[in-house]
Amino acid sequence: QTGNQDQDQDQDQDQDQSKDESEVRCQSQNEEKGRRNDTSSPLISKPESIHGQIVDALAGPGYVAIPNYAGAQTVLGLRSARDRRQRLGQFRPAAVGGGINRAARPNIRGDSIAWVDHPVGEVETSFFARLEQLRVASNRSLMAGLESLEMHFASFPSGSGYARHIDQSPMGVDRVLSVIYYLNPDWQLGDGGELAIDTTDGTVLIKPIADTLVVFLSEKFAHQVLPAVRERHSMAGWFLRRPMGRLG
Repeated sequence: QTGNQDQDQDQDQDQDQSKDESEVRCQSQNEEKGRRNDTSSPLISKPESIHGQIVDALAGPGYVAIPNYAGAQTVLGLRSARDRRQRLGQFRPAAVGGGINRAARPNIRGDSIAWVDHPVGEVETSFFARLEQLRVASNRSLMAGLESLEMHFASFPSGSGYARHIDQSPMGVDRVLSVIYYLNPDWQLGDGGELAIDTTDGTVLIKPIADTLVVFLSEKFAHQVLPAVRERHSMAGWFLRRPMGRLG
């Protein structure tokens, strides 16, 4: 009888150990799943469905604003990258016009910009990789012919804006899609700084809230940046396509 009791205890211990190991495996799997779904990490890609939504909107009304695009850590990382470029003296007053008429005119455009010719660091590289996914999705679904991306940090001082305009390049390249990603945590109602897009249904106002991505057809929509009561930061740029006749 004692032998049977010992055998029963051994079986109970084996079952408890198996249960513990199962719980550990389950916890590990849940943690791994959580890491894959944590879109706040700069290394985690958004689901393809997000870029699919953008492409669908471009094929429809031609513009879209996506909140929570890349996560809070991406916003903080890009703000730090912006601050670093400012400390290095890379910001210059933005200019308007083309050729000999190109000049800074703060009464028309009041921001300072720093071009990002190549992404620097983990967060910038990851963010550009996201936008590359958007380029591929746009070419696949819309046959957009997008070849490259040019981006810059933009900072508007309090009280400044950008008058109504259409995104046309003075350099002779086709700007097909305009892209804006906002870097303004805790933006409040009344701070101003909205992006005002002229559409067939009237003017659409988009608040420059952190982690919002705005994409629209560059040649289709006149737009402007309204003055804000505080500094307003973003990354902005265009997906480019070479004009016909200049390929090769």
